[in-house]
Amino acid sequence: MITKRHSGRAWKWLLSLVLILLVQGCTNSKLIISPLYNRLDDMMRDEFEKLGDFNDEQTASFEATLGTYHVWHRQNELPQYADLMRSVISSISDANTTQSDIQSWMDTAEQHTKAARTCHPVNYSHDLAQSMTDEQLNFIEARFKKQQDKNLARYNSRTPEERVERRLRNTIKWAGRIGLQFTPTQRAMLLSTFKRQTSLRKQYYALSAQWNQQYFTLARNQENPNYAVDLQAHLDSLWSLLESNHPEEWQENRDLWKATGLRFVTSMTDDQRVTFGKWMNKMASTLDSISKNKPSFNVGDDPSIGCLVGQKT
Repeated sequence: MITKRHSGRAWKWLLSLVLILLVQGCTNSKLIISPLYNRLDDMMRDEFEKLGDFNDEQTASFEATLGTYHVWHRQNELPQYADLMRSVISSISDANTTQSDIQSWMDTAEQHTKAARTCHPVNYSHDLAQSMTDEQLNFIEARFKKQQDKNLARYNSRTPEERVERRLRNTIKWAGRIGLQFTPTQRAMLLSTFKRQTSLRKQYYALSAQWNQQYFTLARNQENPNYAVDLQAHLDSLWSLLESNHPEEWQENRDLWKATGLRFVTSMTDDQRVTFGKWMNKMASTLDSISKNKPSFNVGDDPSIGCLVGQKT
């Protein structure tokens, strides 16, 4: 039950806080970030409620998995994000970043992405899906189809050149909000990489449309004795649609940005390193502080509704 729009808000939770900072506020103050972070589960709850009318039992099931996920993410993941930020800034500040450092940061980020996918509430929603009526499933499927059509139309409304220019403008704008002003060389570097990157957006839209169709076929087969197993196997495939179906282009893009990352870090001026370092260090402290806040949801010891703090994923 995931579209491009919903997957961006959902399984990429591990990046959601950073995105909020860079895109919405670009502040590293706990006074701002903590309320925003606390709103993330409300955002997912709002999306859930837009999917139709659910009975009390269905709503309670969703609330339990959502609350468990939020607590796990707050207490388990935020401190590790802070550690990653400190590792990045330590290397950048000393101006001794190597290709292996870039690789390590990417690998660590991917590990957290996998953990967020594994622990996401949708992976614990089999009973909820099996309890839905045909009317509920039909409504959700139609809503997702409508959103996918809008996403594709928006994508097709721009030329490849316009999409590249838009990415560059946004990157420069959001970086500027934290005081990081790019040099002409850095702008040219980013522009060149955006142009060389193979766009897989249209392929993703096609794959996700097919995935959704298959999902609802499985979801409607509620008498299937292997319902939960089959649904989970299909959900697992969602997280790697592009990697699995376009492995060469996916890896080429990854390698391209890894090389650009090293060139960009190497090109940073002393002022940029200082500015970025101060911002990142404050951000790391903010994440550590938020992770210690007492959550409103009381998590039990039931691993069947979500990942528990300290649990290996």
